[in-house]
Amino acid sequence: LQAEAALSPSFANNHHPQPDRYGFYSDTPGNSVASPSSTLASGATSSSRSRSEAVEIIRRREKKWLDMLNNWAKVIAKDYQLVRERCRKGIPDSVRPKVWFHLCGAFYINRDDPDLYRKCMTKVPNERTADEIERDLERQFPHHELFMQPDGHGQQALRRVLRAYAGAFPDVGYCQAMAPLAGALLLHMPESDTFYTVYILFDKYMRGYFRPGLDAVQVDGQILYGLLKRLNQPIYKHLVKYKVEPLHFMVDWFMCLYVRTLPWPTLLRVWDVYFCEGVKIVFRVAIALVTAVLGSSAQRRRLRSFEDTLDSLRRLPASATQAAVLLPAALKLQLSAADFEREHQKQFRLFNLRKLARQQQVQEQQEAAV
Repeated sequence: LQAEAALSPSFANNHHPQPDRYGFYSDTPGNSVASPSSTLASGATSSSRSRSEAVEIIRRREKKWLDMLNNWAKVIAKDYQLVRERCRKGIPDSVRPKVWFHLCGAFYINRDDPDLYRKCMTKVPNERTADEIERDLERQFPHHELFMQPDGHGQQALRRVLRAYAGAFPDVGYCQAMAPLAGALLLHMPESDTFYTVYILFDKYMRGYFRPGLDAVQVDGQILYGLLKRLNQPIYKHLVKYKVEPLHFMVDWFMCLYVRTLPWPTLLRVWDVYFCEGVKIVFRVAIALVTAVLGSSAQRRRLRSFEDTLDSLRRLPASATQAAVLLPAALKLQLSAADFEREHQKQFRLFNLRKLARQQQVQEQQEAAV
């Protein structure tokens, strides 16, 4: 009986768990990454015909992306709307790393300076920064096959990428939010490609996010509330009533680009749009998540305190974080590029005025103390 049990699939699965399609051991206790869907495409069923149709759809989409990549400069210059449409549908797993690499511009940095990573690796970060990086390595994706082994291949590669960036850019240095971002990229890209993507991600997409004071994050928090006020007054008034500030819940969302918030399949779909359209999708997703929690009057009536409201935003319902729900909700929001730019200019101006007022107040207090 023991021999028969040992040969059974259920016995093998229970005693030798297999990673899911993304490399996560999703049945490991404490795994914070939601288990990905096992279907090949949304709406696919277990029937062989449906699976065959799903595979064929994926193959056609892969071919379309490969054709675009082979003519990338022309396609991105003349048919950006097509690229955007296909990114919103979701990039096939097999071509996603290469597409991200091209979308964000890392491909061009690598082409123009192929030795950049090697040169940056010679720049040694200061001892404090190196220690901070070392402490954070084992915290990244401990239930993924790439990072499960202490000081294994994944941790070593992540160490090299983070040290190279921090050493080459000491004015920025290292921030804890960098590790999950670089680690997530390493799950999909070779080490060198990860560095070039990190380089442009931190310099272009997230400029100012990792500098002391987190000024850029604070401004984006006010932009988020400004957009919420415009789109959904009841939600905005509820947050203000119970004194829930954006920094109470959105810092991890924005600084880690939802790596520690969304199920992995949903995260990849959000990043598909992010690398194509930029930071707007980060705001759209945030608004969609807040709306999922506070969108109805019944929901708001149940959350009648600061603690209850904040807890609901930190413990998002699983139904709200599924790609099939979250992406349509985020993308259908009536927000134009002009709306984002107008709100950014407004909140940036107000932030600087408040900052100047605080500096003047401190100066007056210091002068009065003399």
